[in-house]
Amino acid sequence: MPRIRPASTPPKVWKVIEKSDKNGKPMKFTVQEIPEDRYEDAVQHMCTYFLADEPTCNCLNAKDDPVFVDDISTIWRLLLAEGISIAAFTDNPNGGKPIIAGMNALGIDGKNQKDSISGYQFKSDKCKTTFEIIATATKVVYERYGVDKYLYAIGLSVDPDYRGYGLGKDILKIRDLIGPLYGVPATATAFTSIISQKSAAGAGFEEFLSRDFADLLDKDGKEIYPGINSKSFKIMGKRLT
Repeated sequence: MPRIRPASTPPKVWKVIEKSDKNGKPMKFTVQEIPEDRYEDAVQHMCTYFLADEPTCNCLNAKDDPVFVDDISTIWRLLLAEGISIAAFTDNPNGGKPIIAGMNALGIDGKNQKDSISGYQFKSDKCKTTFEIIATATKVVYERYGVDKYLYAIGLSVDPDYRGYGLGKDILKIRDLIGPLYGVPATATAFTSIISQKSAAGAGFEEFLSRDFADLLDKDGKEIYPGINSKSFKIMGKRLT
């Protein structure tokens, strides 16, 4: 899948969200397509927070596995290059560039065409296995909704300083706006933690299927994610147009 948003088109600002922090002080978040000069900051955000906290990455200690980090960073860069990934930016109290409070790396998969990451040659077996099990499971959306393409994501992440305000749900709701603009009729994503599953349900996603992590075994019959801090992953989706 080539670039979705033309390079000549500036990043779209989808929504400005106002909230109050725990002390009642106002906070403002601008949810928009990530500009090119922030792509590496976005990758850094994901490597810092997503790899540490997402259950499968946490279980595999992905953040301390350079080959895994290299693979997943390349995937994120390929998705960012499509131009439709979004972040919630907030003003930096110390001045300088706005802070990425949360983000979602997004791509579009077409039934009859390869997406940006389909031909990627993984170097990390752990990363490859995780993608094969979890990411490909979202393709059930084709049968579920009878569509020919869908919006998917590889990573919803919120900076710990901004958790507890419903920002994950707010970011997921933006897909309702992304779908119609880019002519994408549906979305589907694997949600691996109870928090992201609740955020998705709150954003109007329905559950397609659920699988317990304990049932995911390698060729030797051993658990792929032993001791993972999540019971199951859910494939959830919704119609967008």
